Amino acid sequence: MRDADTVPTASASTASAGAPSATLQAQAPTGQAGDQLAALAQSAPDIDNPDAVEDTLVSDPYEDWNRYVFDLNTLIYMFLQPVIAPYGVLPEERQDNVDNFLHNVSTPVILLNDLLQGEVDRAWVTTQRFGVNSTVGLLGFVDAAEEMGLPKHSEDFGQTLGVWGLGDSPYMVYPLLGPGNPRDGVGRMVDMVSDPMFWLTGNTGQNMARMKTYATVSSQLGSNTNRLEELRSTSIDFYAAVRSLYVQSRRAAIANDEGNPAASAPAISRVRTGDTVPEPAGSDAVGG
Repeated sequence: MRDADTVPTASASTASAGAPSATLQAQAPTGQAGDQLAALAQSAPDIDNPDAVEDTLVSDPYEDWNRYVFDLNTLIYMFLQPVIAPYGVLPEERQDNVDNFLHNVSTPVILLNDLLQGEVDRAWVTTQRFGVNSTVGLLGFVDAAEEMGLPKHSEDFGQTLGVWGLGDSPYMVYPLLGPGNPRDGVGRMVDMVSDPMFWLTGNTGQNMARMKTYATVSSQLGSNTNRLEELRSTSIDFYAAVRSLYVQSRRAAIANDEGNPAASAPAISRVRTGDTVPEPAGSDAVGG
């Protein structure tokens, strides 16, 4: 997301089994966003290094297949660019309005997972945010709650399973959906059916669901395209860099560690928490 873009520099790197080390070039991409992505990818756990600390590892036993799907998804996302063009030409302030609205309508899923994780204080913040933004914030297009000291956060059922102790291996890349793992795959399905829009019927309900899906995909792809291109241009192994960013961002999210730089890693193709609707174009993972 664009609302938290400060990261420190780091030096560690990822490596891909059977492939060159996934270190980034010494020269970070030009611009703040590129510097941030390069730093995050460099600080990622080396998930193929057997000497790394055990709790930083994640298994990637299907790497050959994952790389194939990753490349296929990258091609698909490229062809989707004209489809999401209306979002891309909006001024940044209007893009923020769209993003704020999408986050507001995802409140039911966020609130459910706050409660499932026993986060009563965060659940109360979520409830207050919905009340404020749905009224004073003009249905959520304006994040009035943020200005009142009620910061946004996201939760999904994959995070809930992580809080309950379920691990994040093996790493997988799904067609269209992008990187994930079995835990987060189950989480996506639960989030989908817990979204009230999933149960809307009739032409009006289905049209609303389609509009939300379109806006969500446009927001995710449109807001991250440039930063991902910068990461691609500076990565020796783009696949491994994205894999590392995914692992970092999900672990930071599970820990509710909003201060962790990984928590602000670009979502790439990941639909925001609670944005899952009964449309196959909706996605929930970082990367190709």
